[in-house]
Amino acid sequence: MLLALVGLLAPAVTAAQSTSENAEARVYFEEGNRLYQEAGGEEGPQRTALLQRALGAYVDSLRIVRSRNALFNAAIVLGELERDDEAFNYFSEYLRVEGLSAADRDDATRRRDALRPKVGVLQVTTEPPSALIWVDRKDLAPRGETPIELALPAGDHRAFIELEGYAPLEQTQRIVEGETAVLAVHLSPLPVELAAPQPESMLEPAPAQTPPPRLRNAAIGTAAGTLATAAVALGVSIRARTLHDDYDAAAAQYQMSGDPADYQRAQGLANRTDRFNLTADVFWGATIALGVSAIVLYALHRKKQKREAPEVGVVVSKNGGYASFQMSIGASP
Repeated sequence: MLLALVGLLAPAVTAAQSTSENAEARVYFEEGNRLYQEAGGEEGPQRTALLQRALGAYVDSLRIVRSRNALFNAAIVLGELERDDEAFNYFSEYLRVEGLSAADRDDATRRRDALRPKVGVLQVTTEPPSALIWVDRKDLAPRGETPIELALPAGDHRAFIELEGYAPLEQTQRIVEGETAVLAVHLSPLPVELAAPQPESMLEPAPAQTPPPRLRNAAIGTAAGTLATAAVALGVSIRARTLHDDYDAAAAQYQMSGDPADYQRAQGLANRTDRFNLTADVFWGATIALGVSAIVLYALHRKKQKREAPEVGVVVSKNGGYASFQMSIGASP
């Protein structure tokens, strides 16, 4: 019954976590929109500062959910900050999003093409496609999959291209501002090594393996699930505590300034704190249920292991006979 309860709770926990992440990303996204609108009425350093804050909010939203609206708005702000390389790459990532309407795709393409005279572009295509590409540093995350266009600073850059089942490729390409460097490569498949056949006389039958007890495996799996759920619950609780501290600071700031913006920020932090606390409670409840289930399953495994059938023996001879009865009591086999 406990396992059934946990099975019912798991989809709800996942949905709650996803909803919480989307809500948090939405808060950052709307904050970026508000700051961008404020920047429209300012000039000089004040406008630049507001645009930078708006960009930071969009980036925070993208760290949680890679939404196409946040990608597009971040690209617009980067363009206004004259960070043309980054704006070009954000537009390129936006254009790789599936499901864009023809109008949205044309608009983003037009905006990206307007940046081409200001940046140097590396265009990479591979045969077959969908290869991962790194630029200059292999220790960082890949820049995307081929075919792809990347805006890079002028100069020489090393491109690392990899696709499972094919030989990796490294090539240096010179990038010139206002030009597009085309890198088209044909990847070579890795040779397949065939195992040498063995003589039949050398082949030995594989020893029969006794399957491990199912109850023990279930207990081990449930215990592992308990630890994983507890780790998630602890992480969510720590995050909730951090948000609560941020709320206290925001509330204190509002009491000092009386600024409605500070009030809105405090309210947003309070709502996020409540959501994280609720999620932590659900995870802790699931942890307890899983822990009890693991204990029950292990107890059933031990009980079954101790159960052993009695042995009965009968010996008959011309001088008579006797019978024996043997059964272990409380001993493990």
